[in-house]
Amino acid sequence: MGYINRYLQQDYGDHVRIRYVDVDSSELAEYPSLAKAVEEGLPLPVVLSGDEVKTPPVLSFGWVVNELKAQGALE
Repeated sequence: MGYINRYLQQDYGDHVRIRYVDVDSSELAEYPSLAKAVEEGLPLPVVLSGDEVKTPPVLSFGWVVNELKAQGALE
């Protein structure tokens, strides 16, 4: 996800960052709704967008930007 963060920084500055968490990592426990989605077998990738778990067909820069705009985080 480093490339998405690089593009976000280039286009929108430092105030927006995304975080990648491997579903096999103990770090997933920090995100209970994502952990539940993985446990329930939702298709990967699973993304926490605001308070909602989403399953985009592909995780791309465009998808991330559209989600951030929908939340009002980007103009």
